[in-house]
Amino acid sequence: MVVDSSRKNVAIRGLDLELYNEVFTLAKREGKRVSDVMNLALKSFMQGGNNGHDARNGDKNGKFVLRNNGEIKLSKSDILSLKREVGPFIIENTGRIVFEKDVDRDTIKHIENIIIQDGTVEVPRTLYPQFLLRSEIHGKLEKY
Repeated sequence: MVVDSSRKNVAIRGLDLELYNEVFTLAKREGKRVSDVMNLALKSFMQGGNNGHDARNGDKNGKFVLRNNGEIKLSKSDILSLKREVGPFIIENTGRIVFEKDVDRDTIKHIENIIIQDGTVEVPRTLYPQFLLRSEIHGKLEKY
């Protein structure tokens, strides 16, 4: 007797019901089954989370999200490397980010949005207006 494991019902103890409800809502909004969304999430997790990136990073509306809870410095080279790897991306910050002085206008065009939940983002004085336009600020955006 062969069991079709793709149709097996699975109960998961300890699953966060609020998270499940969010997944349910997302699935319905996108016209998918909850199982389809869960299978994609589990495959991503098993592959090291988002193609080898830190599992805390993820995507939002199809865009890669770099989540910082610590402290990082980003140079022009870093941003261009990320863009080559994942395409245009979003940054969410609750820690500290310093954009180095070599970052220019063309480079920051690859960052679609910077969400400063908390913490501080430090940017070169000459690019402060461009960062203001790309940022949702709940913490600090400082110029140096």
